[in-house]
Amino acid sequence: MMDFVEVNSYVKVLASFKSGGDIGRSVMPIKMLHGGREVVFSELGLYHPVAAGRRMVHVFDMSDGGSDYRLEFDAERLVWKLISITSCR
Repeated sequence: MMDFVEVNSYVKVLASFKSGGDIGRSVMPIKMLHGGREVVFSELGLYHPVAAGRRMVHVFDMSDGGSDYRLEFDAERLVWKLISITSCR
């Protein structure tokens, strides 16, 4: 059974940034701090950009091997938001 939790809160993310190419290939979340706990990502599921008004928001579906996390990176405001967590029990 899958547990889905909507979070919608800003989080601290350590990301790797490479020069050149589009943001989907040049930015990769490595780990985040959420609820006093460090989550280390092991794989990228999906990436897609979304227009949010005049801003571009980059959506990353990440996994730590046990749970899936949907993160949004606002490229204008330079902030990360954890949208949801899906875990198997």
